[in-house]
Amino acid sequence: MEEIRVLIVDDRPIFRAGAQGMLKDYRHIVVVGEAANGLEAVQKARQLKPDVILMDISMPEMDGVRATEEIMKERDKVAIIGLTVSDHEEDVTAMLQAGASGYLLKDSGPEDLARAIEDAHAGRTPLDRTVVRRMVEQLAARRPPKLTLELAPREKAVLGLVIRGYPNKAIAQALGISESTVKTHLREIFTKMEVDSRAAAAARATQLGLDVG
Repeated sequence: MEEIRVLIVDDRPIFRAGAQGMLKDYRHIVVVGEAANGLEAVQKARQLKPDVILMDISMPEMDGVRATEEIMKERDKVAIIGLTVSDHEEDVTAMLQAGASGYLLKDSGPEDLARAIEDAHAGRTPLDRTVVRRMVEQLAARRPPKLTLELAPREKAVLGLVIRGYPNKAIAQALGISESTVKTHLREIFTKMEVDSRAAAAARATQLGLDVG
């Protein structure tokens, strides 16, 4: 199995040690370093070149959202997973818009954490089920769902693959279209669903009970 190099970023040493302990039985997942804040994370990402970064949000000196933005400017091939205690839609959206590949809560177990790292490394979008459910609840509280939502057949196909965690390149290959066409469909989907991220689109589809295949 291909080795996956991981950097753990959190301002609490006890959590960094705990995350390392949860991953110790997965020999293909190798923790190559730790960082105690966002600024150090940017430096360590530059030095160590990890494949996946586990990123807390609330940290001193530079928070996880800003650190994610800075890292993605330099290394677009790294996968960053937001790993925090917050399940608020604003935090999830901020991390994903900054370039994170996924989002997990800190009460995730070893199997969930390892699977998320594998998924992110493979180009998928690991999202905690609790986070998706929370986003559905927040969307429902903010405005009542529309009774119908008119998505074109190709838009439904794209949305279905987004919900399954496919990145744009894999969606394009699966549907036999270009990545630019996928992006165009996503813009239309986001507009129709009144959302601004892949995670929010997945949550909205769940809320509306859409049949996207």
